[in-house]
Amino acid sequence: MPVTPLHYPVGFALSESSRRLSLPGLIVGSFIPDLEVPIMWILFPSLPDHLVLHSLVGALTLGALAAVILTRFLYAPAISTVFGVDRERLNEACRVTPTLVLSCMLGAVFHIALDIPMHPYNPVLWPWVNPFEIVGVLVPLMGFSGANLLLSVTMVVFGMTILILYMNENLWERIWLGDS
Repeated sequence: MPVTPLHYPVGFALSESSRRLSLPGLIVGSFIPDLEVPIMWILFPSLPDHLVLHSLVGALTLGALAAVILTRFLYAPAISTVFGVDRERLNEACRVTPTLVLSCMLGAVFHIALDIPMHPYNPVLWPWVNPFEIVGVLVPLMGFSGANLLLSVTMVVFGMTILILYMNENLWERIWLGDS
């Protein structure tokens, strides 16, 4: 899997494809499935680290709910503190609306879609399909490490391209709010 922040470019691309989507919701939604990874490592080290939140059922329910809550209450204070983006504008962008909920759901689903090609264990269709029966298409070709490296490098290049294309005085507003 790409390191969690490397899921950001997909959320940004989705917000560029439809200005009606919420960039904060897409960003938080795209990070949410990986919240379960450290929990699994600590509490259940003998189980796979991708479970409920890496399934469509979990991403669209628990994942979306968690993303909406985190977007509403943590996104604005964190981004305004770290990047100096106007807190009022962030608060407005993080209001709970149907668009925010949809964006959180899409972010989580696209996180899963990005992870599928490179995992030998994919709970994406849990509880209907055994997660060990869905092997990512890149795993037989490159192994887990090779697939992970390929996708991570691709996302780094995509992320750097975003930084270069939008480098101006409003860079952080553009990156965290989606403003022009």
